[in-house]
Amino acid sequence: MAEAREGRDLVALVGSTIRQLRAQQKVSVTDLARRADVSRRMLTAIEGGSANASLVTLDKIARALGVDFSVLVRSRRDTPIEIVHDDDARAVWAGAAEESAGRVFVTSHSHGAAELWDWTLGPHDRYDAEPDPEGSEEILLVTRGELALAVANDRQVVPTGSAARIATDRSYSYINPSDTPVHFVRIVVINRA
Repeated sequence: MAEAREGRDLVALVGSTIRQLRAQQKVSVTDLARRADVSRRMLTAIEGGSANASLVTLDKIARALGVDFSVLVRSRRDTPIEIVHDDDARAVWAGAAEESAGRVFVTSHSHGAAELWDWTLGPHDRYDAEPDPEGSEEILLVTRGELALAVANDRQVVPTGSAARIATDRSYSYINPSDTPVHFVRIVVINRA
């Protein structure tokens, strides 16, 4: 029952996001359908939350809107730190095997090259960084331990299995307040716009 509700919530979120992006770009349903090579009827049903479109169709719509696929399936808060816990990651694909799944945690909206880092921070250690160019962000996935993040005056803890998006166009720090190492993967996106 909960999975069915989550599926309906995701379909509604995707439809609402597409409708909002289309309106912001002042594009008609007919024009977007043509650019995305989907039927007008299908696009209208997706926007209305009554059609569960395939990943291929959603990717075509995202490209026609000039955004990444993940923008369509993730809600976003405009805060310096956005934490998404393991249980809150959006499942957007399921395979034939019960264990097969594709989940989206967070999305970056920066325009620039992305760097993938593997990072370990020892007990009671910290990394302090200078601000990156305006609009730059990082996406982090904590795989072991708990990582404390400090961005400007905001401080939050990211537990194992959770992800975060942080604005890096201001001073920020990674902090390990524990007696054990913390391990995380980080994707750095330096805004070049």
